Amino acid sequence: MDTKKILGTVLISLGLLGLVPGILGIFDKQDMLGLNPWALAILGGIFFISGVGIVQSIRSRTEV
Repeated sequence: MDTKKILGTVLISLGLLGLVPGILGIFDKQDMLGLNPWALAILGGIFFISGVGIVQSIRSRTEV
């Protein structure tokens, strides 16, 4: 159980670290990291949603 909490937290953090510069790069039209902002936003979204899904599955199992 503990590894799922850690993995979920890491994925959420990576997702946020990808989403923030990605979204800012898309709307500000600036290349902050020298990478494609769309790629950062899409990968950040995937990581964030995956992490939230893992954390929700842990909470739903402990409540039942």
